[in-house]
Amino acid sequence: MSRICAEECAFRDVEWYGVDRQGNIAVFCSGGVGNLPEFICESEERADKLVEYFDKIPKSTNSILMFPKTEIGRAEQTAKNFSDRGLYYFDSDDGAELETAALHPYYTKHSYPENPLKYDRLPEHVKEILKYNFLETEDFSLTDTIPIKQG
Repeated sequence: MSRICAEECAFRDVEWYGVDRQGNIAVFCSGGVGNLPEFICESEERADKLVEYFDKIPKSTNSILMFPKTEIGRAEQTAKNFSDRGLYYFDSDDGAELETAALHPYYTKHSYPENPLKYDRLPEHVKEILKYNFLETEDFSLTDTIPIKQG
């Protein structure tokens, strides 16, 4: 397994996945500025396999967007695409400053699915990879921000 080095973390937009205590799955987008947890930094291969799997799953539900704007831009469309597949969507950019991504020690929820995809409904080979990605968060549906310590 190859580790994602600290220097690479600082400049690479990493799409990573986490699971809450209820078995809900979220995608987190670092934008090159967000902290990455240790379970992501320790294995680039595991992270890449999850991206490959989740990028291919079809739309299974509708999503609810949490953006203040009414116009659907690129960021909003990205959030919608993930949540339409049953995933909660958190981004390192909290949206406080338009067109400016700022480093925060947390990720902000931008969309969520009407019917969340659950860990226990995934294929065994995906659960085997994702089992390392459980977070301390009780329920993604009940929180708008999630603090992440850099791995």
